[in-house]
Amino acid sequence: MNKQKAIKITAYALAGVVLGGALVFYNCIEKESGGAKQFDFCPNIAVDTVYKTVEENGEKRFVIDQERKFDLSEYAGKVVVLNFWATWCDPCRHEIPYFNELYEEYENDVEVVLVSEGGEAPQELLDTALNNPTAPFYETDYKNWIDYTCTFICPNAGESVLSLFDVSGTLPVTVIVDRKGTIQKVYETGLTYQQLETEVLKYI
Repeated sequence: MNKQKAIKITAYALAGVVLGGALVFYNCIEKESGGAKQFDFCPNIAVDTVYKTVEENGEKRFVIDQERKFDLSEYAGKVVVLNFWATWCDPCRHEIPYFNELYEEYENDVEVVLVSEGGEAPQELLDTALNNPTAPFYETDYKNWIDYTCTFICPNAGESVLSLFDVSGTLPVTVIVDRKGTIQKVYETGLTYQQLETEVLKYI
């Protein structure tokens, strides 16, 4: 084997190593950093703040449930519907009644979790929107939520649950997780009740 041919073979081998390394990096690091997507196992979600409704002196309001935290792993064996919303998102507010309706219809098999992604601190969200009759859209939307029975959670200010998923970040986002913990659907658009129910029934 002459020297020139040996150099070419060595160069090809090095190129192969570099290409292989790049593919490993892409598959094992880049894809992982993009967040969970359809058919991946859903990452666990642990959030300190869960809201509940209380009634005092004949008046209902949202408060932070001091005795409860949210951990997605506790709902293993149920279909879980995660809906990411924000106070400033019109489509979010319009579709949330559908999620509560779904939960009330199928609560034995389905857990519906509404995750605030507006960036507010948990108490700030209560004060500026959910418990504030002067807030924009309170009369048309939030005042009805006080009677909803699905789960409301709120990350701390500056934290995001949505960042665990491979999505663009545009709200609303809905993630449907089957009983085994696998992400079956990711919607980056508003849904009707019929669309939501049809999809969820596939996994009950």
